[in-house]
Parts: sequence; C-alpha cells; structure tokens
Amino acid sequence: MTLAAGTLRHAEEPHEAGGWLRPALLIALALAAIGGAAWGIGAAIDNYRDSIALRGLDGKPSPVSLTIAGEKLTVPANMIRFRSDRRGGELDRLSLLLHWPTLEGFSEDVADDFKDTSTDAPLIYVTVSPRVTELDSTDRLASVYEQFFEGPVVPGPAGLVGRRMKADSPYDGEIVYFDPRGTAPFVARCLAEATREIPSTCMREINFGRGLTLLYRFNRTRLENWSRLDAGLYALADSFLFSPH
Repeated sequence: MTLAAGTLRHAEEPHEAGGWLRPALLIALALAAIGGAAWGIGAAIDNYRDSIALRGLDGKPSPVSLTIAGEKLTVPANMIRFRSDRRGGELDRLSLLLHWPTLEGFSEDVADDFKDTSTDAPLIYVTVSPRVTELDSTDRLASVYEQFFEGPVVPGPAGLVGRRMKADSPYDGEIVYFDPRGTAPFVARCLAEATREIPSTCMREINFGRGLTLLYRFNRTRLENWSRLDAGLYALADSFLFSPH
C-alpha cells in the first residue's frame, strides 16, 4: 500500500523500500518544512510485508490505560499491535491493527485475517501520535496538495475525485483523492500505481483530542467505503479519550 507511516511496524523506524526510498525522504523533508507530519511513504512498503500475527492475545477487549503527549487514553488491548504497548503507561506513540469492516480488534473468529500478509487483507493500520501540526489531511488539500496537481481530474469511487501529483514534486507517484462536495472534505493520499511487490495504499490523518493525530492506512480498494471508514475512525478516536465519567 503506500503512504506515510509504517504499516506493520513502528512508523518511526527507517526502512529502505527499493525505489521508494528517495521519494519517502523527499516527502518527509517537504512535510517537515511546511509543518506537516513527517511520515514517509517508503516505510509503509516494507512494513506491509511483515508478519501481522498478534501474539499473546485472547481477543478480550480489556481496557488499557495509557498516555500520549500528556493526554490520557483508554484503548482495548486486542486493538494494540505490540505486546509492550499493552502494558499501558506513558507512550511516544501507539500502533493499532483493526479488522475491516467492523473496526474492532483481534478475536479468534478473525484470527486468520490478522495473520494475512496479502495485499487485500481486511485490515486497517492505525498510528496515534502527538500532533506536530494543526494541518490534517483535509487542511492540506488547499494549503499544500493543490499546488502539485497536474493533469485532468481522475474519477474516483463513491463520489471522490483524484488528482495526480507532479513528477518533480515530493509526491511523485501519488494521487490525492478527495470529496469535491464538502467544505471539510475527506482527503487521502494514495499510491497511483500498484505492483505485485507494492500494493496500492492510501493514508489519511485526522486530529483529535487536545493534541493528538490519528493516521490510518488502508488498501485503496477501501475507498469505495470511504465515508463509513472515516466516520468509524473518528468515532473510534473519540472513544479512546479518557473520561472520568
């Protein structure tokens, strides 16, 4: 799949992904320069091919209390990818793995799906991290992405339209899909072309809480369900926020 943040391993770990390394570095540098999230596409490529098996889980959604950037969260244990993070406490960031279309965590009923490393596995990859910019994917449409559009509008699924990015831009090889009808539209960056080795992934960032960002990665075929997917992730993010009540 494509996009920013490591799909199946900690996103902050650098990985060489063949021809995608240089664009990934350029993307990271460009986003850092504009105050955007410095996630690199290249990391997602190798990460997506790693083993997904979640060890030590029994499918119970036991609540895990944790803190990221001073913000208290409560997250079901069966959504948390890494065993060490299931202990809770203070974390730099949190990686989650969710089943599609339920957006729930691991259970024995769908255990095979969580071990599936194919490009069309029914899984959504999520990273929760401190917010480094107030610009989420929606905000970047007008402030960043539009200046790199080239060529005609590309028809997309379920009312979306796509615009290819300039070859000499930091987003070479990508296409941005968005809803042209909304004032705060759905916007996702996707790999324009898929190969046998590199599946076509999309990435979207949403801000939530006082200072957190949720980045989710998914197979481009899920764009046909973008409205349901996005609403579900917003609701899930809000459900993580700690409430004394």
